[in-house]
Amino acid sequence: MSNSRVEPMKDLEVISDPRTIKVLFEPTRAAIMFKYLVNGAMTVKQLADALGKNPGTILHHIDKLREVGLVVQERTEQTVTGIVQRYYRATAREYRLGIRGMMEANGGVADFARERLRSMIRGLAAYGVVIPEDEVGEAMELLSPLLERENAVSSSIKILNEEVYRSLPGAVRSDASRIMRRFMLEEDSQYRGLRNKWHKFLKKHWRSS
Repeated sequence: MSNSRVEPMKDLEVISDPRTIKVLFEPTRAAIMFKYLVNGAMTVKQLADALGKNPGTILHHIDKLREVGLVVQERTEQTVTGIVQRYYRATAREYRLGIRGMMEANGGVADFARERLRSMIRGLAAYGVVIPEDEVGEAMELLSPLLERENAVSSSIKILNEEVYRSLPGAVRSDASRIMRRFMLEEDSQYRGLRNKWHKFLKKHWRSS
């Protein structure tokens, strides 16, 4: 059995590269990642059985995911018959699209990112934060770096004890993650500065009743 050292699983990984996004969101790869490998290590055979697909097809998708750094080989184990089983897992518990990086890309990716950010801002009207159209640009300039810093800080959190992590129910994992992200964000002075500017802007447009 081999357990060569690999990087600890991250709590969050932010993706801005268009090629990586394309690789991840292919339907079979998305199923491999979000249904299985974010929850623990599995072999190609186990994934093939779970998804009802040919092992060769699964291996092809695993190779694509490894090429862009979304999957790592965690360990190998040798069976009693001498077959070496390779266990793969995701590099993070959660993946998030990096808005700012996408906005700096070319073509459709940048357009999608900018429209998504505008939609977030307009959507605040449902909660009483009504931002005039002529101030949406200012709102984007404030919110974009805040989200980028939040992603940067959150993606620096690593899961250091995967045995404990895997023993937790899904809801508890999410709660623990949320607590750690809040803690790390409040410890980050750059984030606090950006957050304060954004909150000041929001308060100017907030109708509490």
